[in-house]
Amino acid sequence: METCLQTLWELLRDPMAQIMNTGNSLEDNGLAQKQMATIRSVELIAMFFLGLEDRIGKRHLEDCKPKHIKEFECALRNFADKSVAGIREGAEKAKEMSAQCNLCAVCRNCASQFYDEVLLQQMTERKLPYELKDYFTKLPQMHYYQTGMNEDKARKYLCNSFLMLKGFSSSTPTIYSATFDSECLGGGLYLNYNGTGIVIDPGLGFVDSMHRNGIYIRDIDIVIITHDHYDHNADAETISSLLHDYNSYNQRRGGIIKDVFELEDIKPHEIKWIVDSSTANKLSKKIGKRRNLRDYLGENRKQVIKNENGIKLSAIETEHIKNGESFGLIFKLTYQEKCFKIGYTSDTPFFPEISTFFQDVDLLIFHVSDLYRKDVKGVKDKSNHLGYNGSIKLLQSVNAKLAIASEFCCTNGDFRMDFIKSIVDEVKKSKDISLLPGEIGLKIYMPKQEVECSLCKKKVEIKAIKVIAPNKAFGKIQYACRQCAHDVL
Repeated sequence: METCLQTLWELLRDPMAQIMNTGNSLEDNGLAQKQMATIRSVELIAMFFLGLEDRIGKRHLEDCKPKHIKEFECALRNFADKSVAGIREGAEKAKEMSAQCNLCAVCRNCASQFYDEVLLQQMTERKLPYELKDYFTKLPQMHYYQTGMNEDKARKYLCNSFLMLKGFSSSTPTIYSATFDSECLGGGLYLNYNGTGIVIDPGLGFVDSMHRNGIYIRDIDIVIITHDHYDHNADAETISSLLHDYNSYNQRRGGIIKDVFELEDIKPHEIKWIVDSSTANKLSKKIGKRRNLRDYLGENRKQVIKNENGIKLSAIETEHIKNGESFGLIFKLTYQEKCFKIGYTSDTPFFPEISTFFQDVDLLIFHVSDLYRKDVKGVKDKSNHLGYNGSIKLLQSVNAKLAIASEFCCTNGDFRMDFIKSIVDEVKKSKDISLLPGEIGLKIYMPKQEVECSLCKKKVEIKAIKVIAPNKAFGKIQYACRQCAHDVL
């Protein structure tokens, strides 16, 4: 829906040109064509205002139609009685009435211009081509996007959940997809606390994955980016563009709706950005309100949402980028006075301070990246990522009940399942910890840390979940309850 009636006038110009192009009397040749054109005009007016039905309901449709439109519509309906002269009379009255009409939120005086053209019997704008005339009567894509988003307004399936939307890291998705002509995705993380949606490191392919998992732009309130690498911020601009399109559509759609109809005003949706300084500079003209992630350093956790103490964020500076910023995060969530902590290493090598920082988290998401021979043999740790040995060191030093290995950069092949099997024995020598390989679609419900079964969608205790290996390299890992695992295996 546009902010004014400009689209309606464009639609009407073609049939009005057919009505006004010859004389005024009923004896004129082409009367049948004129009558058909008036019928088409009335139909177009009806179709235009029918687009409001999903917003205000059927009973308000006539109320939201401006009086000058009703007057002109009446003249069109009475064409057989009053001829073309009657339509001009209707246009003259409608023009006078449009001067006092305030139903358009943005007035471009387009109604007055249109009625003047009818009075002069000359349509000055170019006629819509036959091939395109139906295009402007169709509903825009954002209408269907919002329809899907509104199917479950409560969004209960997202509330108080952590959703893994990251598959592989760095250039792996791009190279694998091109080399083997098979889908391979990157992405990021999604956290929902009591209805507030937080996106973390939206890398390549994140927006596609969020939509496939029932997350829409209105489900995002905060975006956090830990460092300026494209597998962590590639889709930040996509989120910003989608937000702009969503708000622009709603501004237009609600344009001629007035408070008299007692409808809820569609306020622009806002997203708060908490990012590293390099990402902030890169996206300075693309994202809205932003705060530097450096402000959250230290143990003094700060509010992520204004006036909301139930969720707080703290950060630690990591050693991933030389001469640049990179951060690990802890979210402290409060549920009925019970505290639940989620730790996210992002990209970092192992160093003693991260053991202390993540020691008491309940859920830990750690990034592995690729494997090197010396690292696996314990000779030399990776310098930029946890890798194999760094992952073991970190897991042995924390008290998390559940840890999720993520960001696999599998340059020599898909090692995810083998990696999990090989480090479980090492870690469980000293820690009782559940370890899962991360995959797009893995959903954890807080604060009980129940895992959603990929097949039946039931919530399952961590100890009861079974990991089903992909049926091909770089395929999809599934998480199944005992019954579903039995049926599959």
